[in-house]
Amino acid sequence: MKTVAIHSQKGGVGKTSMTINLAHKAMEFGFETLVIDLDPQGSATFFLGQGQATKLKAKQWLSHEIDWNRYIEATPYEGVFILPARKGLRKLDRLMSSDVSDKHIKRLLKSLKSQFDLVLIDCPPGINTVIEQAYRAADRVLVPLTPTPLCLESFRTLREFVDDVAIPSAKLAPFFNRVNPRLELHRASLKQFAQNAGEPQLGWVRATTLIEKMAIDKKAVTDSHPAHRVSRDINAMWKVLMRDLDLHH
Repeated sequence: MKTVAIHSQKGGVGKTSMTINLAHKAMEFGFETLVIDLDPQGSATFFLGQGQATKLKAKQWLSHEIDWNRYIEATPYEGVFILPARKGLRKLDRLMSSDVSDKHIKRLLKSLKSQFDLVLIDCPPGINTVIEQAYRAADRVLVPLTPTPLCLESFRTLREFVDDVAIPSAKLAPFFNRVNPRLELHRASLKQFAQNAGEPQLGWVRATTLIEKMAIDKKAVTDSHPAHRVSRDINAMWKVLMRDLDLHH
């Protein structure tokens, strides 16, 4: 089982839309996949949730005697399941911070290892104990960046965070989202990032209103518009990720 966290320090940069699109690609390739929605806003749950599972309370994350399958539900995509977000997730950072153990997410993943090929963790924005645990549990952390002059500083802050908590920086896999290659600002931002931090490992995904329309269709853009250029961008990213993780049956 491979685990991928998708995280950004700020919201609105497309982490959830990428989570949904990657879940759809995983379905196409026949991987049993679990999406863990750790964001109290519950955007991934909005896209994929069916409201079937027993509601999970935040304090249950601290339990050593929990049957996680009670709280996992099927999604419209065959072979893709979700651990939905609940309002109580807002308390999760405080609860995890006050607990002696720092392996709550690792413990969850270990208990489900035989059931899934891939786990996608849709993380909340910011940096806290929940994020640190997600980073430690993940094989890779996908970092969506917007092509602005601040993108390099944003990524540098994440590099400092992983260094401070002794997490290998090699886990970080940045990519640019909502790129308009015709805009000079976007081209300059990509060039500046490459010169200072290296080429973004997973490339970039172009800007399109189809990503915003996902909330209406409740479908991955790779599902609703498989031939569109943005779907080709995501397909290319997925192939790099599979190769990087050595993800196969």
